[in-house]
Amino acid sequence: MAGRLANRLGTAREEAFVGRTAELDAFRAALAGAPDGCPVWFVHGPGGIGKSMLLRRFAALARDAGRIVVQVDGAGIDPSPAGFTAAAYAALSGAPAVLLVDTFERCQGLEGWLRDRFLPRIPDGVVVVVAGRQAPDCEWQADLGWSGVLRVESLGGLPPDAATELLDRRGVPRELWDAVLRFAGGHPLALNLSAAVAVGDRRAAATWTPTPDVVATLLHHLVGELPSAQHRLALETCSHALTTTEDLLRSVVGEAAAELFAWLRRLPFVQSGRDGVVPHDVVRSVLDTDLRWRDPHGYQVMHARVAAHLLHRARAASGDAVLPAVRSLYHILQDTAVMAPFALRHGGGAVYPDRATPGDHATLRRIVRESGDGTDQLVGFWLDRQPEAFDVYRRSLDGAVAGFQVTLRLTGPDPDEIAADPVVAAVWRSAAAAPPRAGEHILLTRFSYPLAARRRSAVRDLMHVRTLQWWIRSQRLAWSFLTLADEAVGVAEFIDHQPVRPRPVVDGRTYDLYAHDWRAVPVDVWASRVTAWPLTGAPARSSTGAAATVVAAPVHTVLSRPDFDAAVRSALRRLHDGSALRANPLTRSRLVLGSGAGPSADQSGAGQSGVRDPVDTLRTLLTDAAESLRHDPRDAKLYRVLSATYLAGPTTQEAAADRLGLPASTYKRHLRAAIDRICELLWRRES
Repeated sequence: MAGRLANRLGTAREEAFVGRTAELDAFRAALAGAPDGCPVWFVHGPGGIGKSMLLRRFAALARDAGRIVVQVDGAGIDPSPAGFTAAAYAALSGAPAVLLVDTFERCQGLEGWLRDRFLPRIPDGVVVVVAGRQAPDCEWQADLGWSGVLRVESLGGLPPDAATELLDRRGVPRELWDAVLRFAGGHPLALNLSAAVAVGDRRAAATWTPTPDVVATLLHHLVGELPSAQHRLALETCSHALTTTEDLLRSVVGEAAAELFAWLRRLPFVQSGRDGVVPHDVVRSVLDTDLRWRDPHGYQVMHARVAAHLLHRARAASGDAVLPAVRSLYHILQDTAVMAPFALRHGGGAVYPDRATPGDHATLRRIVRESGDGTDQLVGFWLDRQPEAFDVYRRSLDGAVAGFQVTLRLTGPDPDEIAADPVVAAVWRSAAAAPPRAGEHILLTRFSYPLAARRRSAVRDLMHVRTLQWWIRSQRLAWSFLTLADEAVGVAEFIDHQPVRPRPVVDGRTYDLYAHDWRAVPVDVWASRVTAWPLTGAPARSSTGAAATVVAAPVHTVLSRPDFDAAVRSALRRLHDGSALRANPLTRSRLVLGSGAGPSADQSGAGQSGVRDPVDTLRTLLTDAAESLRHDPRDAKLYRVLSATYLAGPTTQEAAADRLGLPASTYKRHLRAAIDRICELLWRRES
């Protein structure tokens, strides 16, 4: 059955293919080894212009000629030299092969490596076709060795006769051809989308008016014809996320995910890649904007569910899956006026992250020296002190360092570090009110050196992704601090990092330093805020256009161990006094709020459905901790003291001792031990 289906699919695709006669003839010449045939092709053109269809036709011709066909999808490989080589390895075996590389724009950063390292290894007789949206760079033409070997095809629209032939094959009524061609011209994707609308609705011709935004108009018709509200939501989700998996879709649409995911895969403007399904770029932005305008509330609900799923996936990922998962989360943070100047929207592959090695140290020192910012000694200090804090970003072409970032891990005030670096001194002054507790640490993004001076660069983009990775995946992270240039100040406030005052001064230069306490506003709360701001418009902006400072009230109260123990003792003494418990700082601690409780009524101003009262939660936590002692023979006496003194109701210590028949000194010793055990049990959950 699978074979018959494959044959049917192949036949349907062959029948749908029109035009491109010159390209097909030239490819046949290359297969035959003709003198004018070029063994390497670079096909480029805008999205939807028919590159993938042409490569499918090339594959069929190659198989008919007895060639082995090796197909590589740039969206389905690890965008690194090793990942590409693994996917294309069969073309290096020496057998008569044709290597077809599609969607190369998703790994465009490999172009230099492909030209200088990979292609020279291709055996004689192998034909290679690379297809992507961007034209090959000028280095191909600068190297005379490629003349006569490389054929560059700029794929344009179909000529009128081929376009009308396509509409005829798709069953579009003849009376609609002129209207469709006026909109779609020779753009194959637009023609196919037009055909999908026109075949089902002849009246649509009356609503088609000439416009340069062909796809936007076509999407208006397609969205109106979706089978159900669930299909609409699935398409909205697909257009919103960087890539959509069935698992992600399930977090939004529920149990219908499998059916809807299969439906998405069949849509003409959705492609399947390594990490899920991806809508065509010209479709994504228009569809996302349309659905956001049409149903703002539904869009916000979908957005929140997607963000929550992506956060969970990014935190749970391991190995090679980590960076793509974090990048997907980062994607939905970029669609804002604040982040847009720094967002780079193209495929990866130009650079990759790596830990600095001792062999890189001289290069890093040279980069800092040539920057002229006067931080040579400080960078050298930290290179000697924390070499593991240095991340380098290497070019895929040759492995050269294209930039580096320093993220310091601080666990406690160190006199030498404070004396050497005023920024670190400012960090510890700022964190003094709520310093890291035992086992916790601070992350300070201290230096960033992307060699490209532009705001948008592959290195900067990857630095942002890696920083997000440290924040959401670090265990026991107390604070994060950022040192930023003036142009990025709005970004810090957008991502809920508050300015540190006074600003630190290093060798006469003032730095902007921003901080976030992850115990007060933990990752899940932070993510829900930050990912919601593209929809709510926060952070607010002043009339001058500058980002206003966003002061996000802490969700959790951060307590030191002595303060925590004091609060536990107070809560035990007032266990049956609801008003006193509501004022206890434990009701705003991670211990209580992390157990499903909501803000106290006097904090929120209104009750919230679906969350527990923090007073009830605190009382339950204390009671459960005491009950846990009851079942251990060694601690049973401690439970009896707690029960008689606190759990059974208000009483005096003298009365409790009498009830237990214990001497006062023994009773007090047992009570102190019992309270200490309760403090220890609850502190483990708090920290």
